[in-house]
Amino acid sequence: MKRLLLTLLLVAAGSVQAQPARLRGYVLALHAYERFDPVGALLFGGARTLTLDLVRARLMPEARLPGGLRLQLAYELNLFYLWTSGLLEGEAPPPPRQLVDLSARLYHDRSTRIAHGIDRLSLRRSFDWGRIEMGRQRIAWGVGRLWTPVDFFNPLAPFEFDQLEKSGADALAVRYYLGLLSDLELVYNPERRGRWHNVAFRWRTHAGTYDLALVGAILRRRATVGLTAAGNLGTAGARAELLWEQNHAISLVLGLDHQFSPRWYGLVEYYRNGRGAARPEAYDWTALASGEAVQVGRDELALLLQYELHPLVQLQALHLRNLNDRSCYTGLQLTWLATQAVDLVLGGWLGEGDRLSEYGLLPDVLFLRGRVYF
Repeated sequence: MKRLLLTLLLVAAGSVQAQPARLRGYVLALHAYERFDPVGALLFGGARTLTLDLVRARLMPEARLPGGLRLQLAYELNLFYLWTSGLLEGEAPPPPRQLVDLSARLYHDRSTRIAHGIDRLSLRRSFDWGRIEMGRQRIAWGVGRLWTPVDFFNPLAPFEFDQLEKSGADALAVRYYLGLLSDLELVYNPERRGRWHNVAFRWRTHAGTYDLALVGAILRRRATVGLTAAGNLGTAGARAELLWEQNHAISLVLGLDHQFSPRWYGLVEYYRNGRGAARPEAYDWTALASGEAVQVGRDELALLLQYELHPLVQLQALHLRNLNDRSCYTGLQLTWLATQAVDLVLGGWLGEGDRLSEYGLLPDVLFLRGRVYF
């Protein structure tokens, strides 16, 4: 698989010259201030306050190759500057579900890191009966708006503000069309230099106004089976996910969302986390830091309200609450679509709870983010 990814990279370099290619991407700039309580500071590195700057360039060329092949590539260059020196000495953990590391540091000291890497690199071939894709790719399963336990390939936490793209998974994916609204997808995913060989499937169909799916997987030698449903409940949208995972309790997501008017949108979602714990002393912070989990609590509730101040200006409030330790995390975000190619976001997160609670340990955040597309 490592040789395959390197071969795809060489093909990408040659194909962009040989075939008409479409280049798109964006440049992102982020300035953020984070404040921890004393216990959270010890957990996340020792500093009570952090001020950071991030500049990211993401290039996403696509090329059509002979034989009906399509090559997709995503390359990122990141410059990360931390105003508090001495906190960038450790290595960031590699994303799960990847076979080899296709990233490298160009420069690194106690406060600055410049790194680049390949986040997508795949070849896709479409047929009348389905499609085959091989390489590093985005595999996004699940129907939940905020939590997707059946997304086996790098889901994002609802409070992520600096990571906008899901990390790619190194996989061979085959999709077979069973009908107009039905298909079967099979995925083989070697991970961590062949330490694990994961396999997964998703069967999707349609019944009435609902999209239904049955998923299953063997992930790091553990069996997993799940169901998803998404459709309409009256004038509202309804979504549900149910997941059984070997050696863990059942996970469940139930959500409703509704467009109350052209300007008002609301969402409520409940997450029963089978990997989570009801007591703070049992929280698995290591799984959260490594990307294997997006929450450490057992019962989570989210309330989202969105209002359109202007066709180009949107205000969003998201409230996350741990129903077991009663901590909460509230985020506000003001988005301005300055042009068709530029957006600006001013936002922040405020946590409340005991020092050992899930959201009490997370930092209060204020950030300004701008992005230019091309």
